[in-house]
Amino acid sequence: MHHENKQFIHLFKNGQFDDIYHQMTDSCKSHYSMDTFHHEASSFHHGIRRYRLLNEMVLNGNRCVLWSDFRKEKLLSVQFNRVNQIESIQMTVTSSSKETNPFTKNKYHLPFKEQWFVVSEGTNVGMYLHEPIRKKRDGYDFLKTKDQQPYNRRKVGMNGSYAFGEQVLSPLDGTVYQVVDGLPDESNPDHPLGNHVFIQHKHDEYSLLAHLESGSIIVKVGDQVKTKKVIARCGRSGNTLEPRLHMRVMNHPDVDTATALPIRWKGRKRPVRGKVVTSREEDSWSNGLVALDFSELLFYIIQAIPRLFFRFFG
Repeated sequence: MHHENKQFIHLFKNGQFDDIYHQMTDSCKSHYSMDTFHHEASSFHHGIRRYRLLNEMVLNGNRCVLWSDFRKEKLLSVQFNRVNQIESIQMTVTSSSKETNPFTKNKYHLPFKEQWFVVSEGTNVGMYLHEPIRKKRDGYDFLKTKDQQPYNRRKVGMNGSYAFGEQVLSPLDGTVYQVVDGLPDESNPDHPLGNHVFIQHKHDEYSLLAHLESGSIIVKVGDQVKTKKVIARCGRSGNTLEPRLHMRVMNHPDVDTATALPIRWKGRKRPVRGKVVTSREEDSWSNGLVALDFSELLFYIIQAIPRLFFRFFG
């Protein structure tokens, strides 16, 4: 565990909340008086003997750390800046870990090429940016990054975003069910999904791809799309402060009533917050073999035979 993580959780466990308060930035202190923070932290900590580290994510110089009690009913989320000051602290009481949704019947592909950073994922409690309740929580937010930075500092505005304008792919064969386009690439809480596409797949599962670039969607309702077909580009539309791609799979296309389903991913482990995931095209031979289905493995072997023959006998 990071040294500063140990120091923080030691102070929290021992009730040294005044010391923690003095580590907060002025912006963080604006949400709490010292007395209010002491009261809320004491109430949150009551009954907890030990904390477990669930996740640590470093992005854009900030370090986001998530702890819980051993029942995962209390979540302590802290964001530290580059100089280890506390930018934000959230104490959440939840029983949602006891709720379970069925996994998707289909296996889905990542909706992009190359490597992307997982900034939010709902399979694990406390790691999703959007909805805290289990029914809505199983979605993902992806960023394109380099060296844990989402922007090229040498460029201005969205031109510096590594994600903006990147191709968005259909995660599975299906029929385009709904398209919303034309919303500007700016933060808009009134249209949280921004420009987006719903695709209906077999077993009545619906994938949602959101925050798309205005005017970039090249499919229309009723189109049959194939797996990994380009359907749009990543944008900044909807309720997001930066260009990113949101993906969710649901049992119904109405986001207000649908249940989000934990996604079964094709040939790879599920994405985890704070980690980089790589599409199949970028996987090395050694990394890819473990994840391949037998039919896919046979396909790659057949493809390799002519190259091997030419190398040794050509």
